[in-house]
Order: sequence, then structure tokens, then C-alpha cells
Amino acid sequence: MTAFDSLKRLFGFSGRGANGGDRPGGVISCDEAVARLFEYLDGELDGVSEEEVRLHLDVCKACYPRAQFERHFLKALGRVRRDGYASPELKNRILRALAEGAAEGH
Repeated sequence: MTAFDSLKRLFGFSGRGANGGDRPGGVISCDEAVARLFEYLDGELDGVSEEEVRLHLDVCKACYPRAQFERHFLKALGRVRRDGYASPELKNRILRALAEGAAEGH
């Protein structure tokens, strides 16, 4: 058993299904975490909801990379707002990421 598997068990993930299977102990599903992701990243969730999303992202290897991408995307967007324009490199990276996500069905 890997350390990741131990953490999933600790936080109640059964390992069944794409969304973590059953949710003993109130651990939220991937769908719930993704639905709250932007509010979480913007610091707009209350304490309980924020903790639920954070715990999910701490143990879910499917959702964590998406959260990291979105976090970096929002930081880049903030820089663009401050600077008033997006560099051609940033535009190309965003378009590539969107195309890859569409190809994967996200």
C-alpha cells in the first residue's frame, strides 16, 4: 500500500469508482470538489466547505492536478489584468491547454 493509498483510507475514500466511491466521514466527491473549486481558489467558501475541498484535493490524485492548473491559470490571469495584456506565449499556452482539455473530454 502506498502512502497515497493510506491517506485515501484515512480520509474515507474506498477506492471504488472515479469519484472516490462511498464517502464515509463526509469526504466530498470529485464532482462536489470541482463544483466548488473556483470559490475555493478565490477564498470564498466558509470554513467547513473550504476544509472539505482542501481535504479532497489533498488526497485525490485526479483532482489535484486540475486544481494546480486552475490556481496557476488564475495567477496568470491576475498578471494579465495588472499588465493590461496577455503575451503571445501565454495566449498560445492557454489555447493549447484548452484544446488538450477538449480532446480529453473535459
